[in-house]
Amino acid sequence: MAGSLSMEKLDRSNYAAWMYKMHQYLLGHDYWSYVNGANDATPEVTHKDLSAWEKAASKVMYHLASSVSDQLIIHIRDAKMPKESWTNLKKVFVAGTMAWKLQLM
Repeated sequence: MAGSLSMEKLDRSNYAAWMYKMHQYLLGHDYWSYVNGANDATPEVTHKDLSAWEKAASKVMYHLASSVSDQLIIHIRDAKMPKESWTNLKKVFVAGTMAWKLQLM
């Protein structure tokens, strides 16, 4: 993921735009598989494979954390995997979930 991610940080008003941009960014850098679950199991082949996997997963986690406002970091700070971070944010923002309904109160 060379280069800096330049997009508006996720806040309470821009989830749809943020999600689309982040999805495209991760697809473009071949890291979407760490979010959609296709690459969420650590490899057990060699130390080199594990090291490469951990490095890539850490990059995704860094970009997700860097792209949310400080007020929302609480939703992903304890996540161990990129997929978990993505799912946690989705739960907060997708209409119809309990978290979304509570935010509207």
